[in-house]
Amino acid sequence: MENKNKEINELLVRLNEESLQDYKIVDFWEADTTAIGIQIGNNLIYISTFNYERTYKYNVIIEKYDTGEIIEEEKEYIYNELIEIIQKIKK
Repeated sequence: MENKNKEINELLVRLNEESLQDYKIVDFWEADTTAIGIQIGNNLIYISTFNYERTYKYNVIIEKYDTGEIIEEEKEYIYNELIEIIQKIKK
């Protein structure tokens, strides 16, 4: 995505290479070059790479897509943990 930083774009490439299905990339934060969302059903996974260069972890918040209700407060995850979260939500 043109308006996103290198880490978000690399994440999107890696996600595309996974055997994940039934998710949609959403971008409600066009001005935030470090954030992207993944919609799975009625869930939204907000992913930020704001501190990625220092921690090599993604900041993740999980919420209800239609209401914004927080399901899981912000936590840091490495890539493999993020994939596990996506797979868990899909079930």
